[in-house]
Amino acid sequence: MPQTFVRTAGAVTCALTLLAAPPARADDLTVVIRLYDMATGNAAGRVVAMRTAADAIATAGIQVKWRDCSRGGAAHPCRTVRDTGDLVVRVMPARGATATASPSATVRDGDGDVQLGFAPIDPSGRATVIATIYYDVVLGVAHRTGSGANELLGRAIAHEIGHLLLRAPGHGHTGLMRPLWTDDELMRNHPGDWTFSEADRRQVQAVARESETAGDDAGDVEATGR
Repeated sequence: MPQTFVRTAGAVTCALTLLAAPPARADDLTVVIRLYDMATGNAAGRVVAMRTAADAIATAGIQVKWRDCSRGGAAHPCRTVRDTGDLVVRVMPARGATATASPSATVRDGDGDVQLGFAPIDPSGRATVIATIYYDVVLGVAHRTGSGANELLGRAIAHEIGHLLLRAPGHGHTGLMRPLWTDDELMRNHPGDWTFSEADRRQVQAVARESETAGDDAGDVEATGR
């Protein structure tokens, strides 16, 4: 997909209350996200990306509990089977065979559009759980625009998680879920560009509460959302 805009995903230790996130409200819902960083090996950078993603997702009324599945050792937080409703983010070193025409964060520059990642969406509206981010693309866009790579990674993660929460491949007109992020927007860094619009927030809440009642989990279909 053409890119001068970016699309996103993220994670940290067993349950991320370690990352400073906006204060939870009584009516906020919670999502667990498992992060598999196959690209950076940078634990401190992941913390920044997770915090950035959590802050953005919180604007939809969703609090994130992170599982940093990138680290090993006896305290590895992802030894257990994924629970129903847990989401997964993969940070891949480079865009390759996994690139698709799914809903994704896209950045546009003078040479065309670049896809930061994608999230598979079931056209029937059933839940899907996996989002993928391309770290080489994130680094390239961050270098070109003077953006922080970890912050951009977090915003891309939040965008792709947004598709999984919305269960829809389309994009909003404004805010984090808009289809394209321009270099000018990235350099301007207006706070409203990195939050969920009110319409998207209402849709995320409606889907989340319906899922909470139904107790459903992801199906097998992999149509995509970027």
